[in-house]
Amino acid sequence: MQKQYIRPMVILVIIQFLVMVGFGVVIPILPFLIGELGGGAFSLGLFMSAYSIMQFFFAPFWGRLSDRIGRRPVLLIGLSGYGITFFLYGMAGNLPLLIAFRALSGMVSSATLPTAMAYMADITEGAERSKSMGMLGAAMGLGMVFGPALGGSLGHYSFTLPFYFAGTLALLILPFAWKLLPETLKEPNREPRKKVRLNFGVIRDPLFPLFVFSFVLSFTMAMFETTFTLFAAERVGFGPKEMGFVFMIIGIVGVIVQGMLIGKVVKRFGDAKPAKFGAVLCALAFLWMLWAPNAILLVLGTVVFMTGNSFMTPTSSSLVSKNSHNRQGASLGVFQSFGSLGRILGPLVGGGIYGLSMNTPYIIGMVTLVLCLILFGSKIQDRKADEAESSS
Repeated sequence: MQKQYIRPMVILVIIQFLVMVGFGVVIPILPFLIGELGGGAFSLGLFMSAYSIMQFFFAPFWGRLSDRIGRRPVLLIGLSGYGITFFLYGMAGNLPLLIAFRALSGMVSSATLPTAMAYMADITEGAERSKSMGMLGAAMGLGMVFGPALGGSLGHYSFTLPFYFAGTLALLILPFAWKLLPETLKEPNREPRKKVRLNFGVIRDPLFPLFVFSFVLSFTMAMFETTFTLFAAERVGFGPKEMGFVFMIIGIVGVIVQGMLIGKVVKRFGDAKPAKFGAVLCALAFLWMLWAPNAILLVLGTVVFMTGNSFMTPTSSSLVSKNSHNRQGASLGVFQSFGSLGRILGPLVGGGIYGLSMNTPYIIGMVTLVLCLILFGSKIQDRKADEAESSS
């Protein structure tokens, strides 16, 4: 990576950290805020789904736009829209307005992640690219460590204060992004035939196995996040304090794996093998958690799950960027949309079937991962050119 891109990379990492802080900051206060506005469990689910639904539809649009007009303007649009919508959250006086602002936030902030990944792909190659994707993942993991803790602390004083705080952070970094993010797109892609569109034609896309991989990754992670608090409470008697500790641990594991280990692993093995190994670890972790007879082993199971997830996330996105040629933004946008679809369906499926049996979500998660590897594992491969770059 060229030296002039070190500062922009730092800005990108900070942006993704702030996005996930903003996503996580609402978690501890959201049930109370929605209850205060007269909503219940259905309203809470609708609020959470609205963000991912809009991401699903708009991430490809922003990705294609970044291929046409450049990464920098799209990133700036996403960051400024993200900050503004958090202020709108704080000013929402009723539930429909709050949900509408949540949908608007998903619409504009979905510009940040696929464009940031495309930006990283523009300035890196080979193992360095996977390492940079891992740094983005680590930043997002840190955001999910600090976000809920920050939201809980600020929410003690006011349910709206965390929203204003997150919005202020985003708008404060906007001038630095404007100043320090140069444009990296050298040749805009203006060929309509090469656009990646999110319709049934995407099944014929060579990257479709990786799009499915993104869905499975997000689907299983969302099922875990939705049900694990209930599962741990019923299985080993965990309460809010213990759950905060558990999510802090798995957040730290994600940061270590994606921020420190993934670059070394990819340099030796490429991207495809760690991605598939991560899927195997996640499947085994689900089986482990079903078996775990005590609290310590249950927590260790979550560590194994997060380790596998942290191997899957940066390597799969790196594979998409390496195999998408001059349409990285569009391909990563579709990749993120499949991830958003997983985040839409995961909580609905996990929460719905948990009432039938507390073990069922974990069985379904394990089976989904195994089926994905059986059906698509052989098609998830490194490009030879990139393997040569990695070993050079």
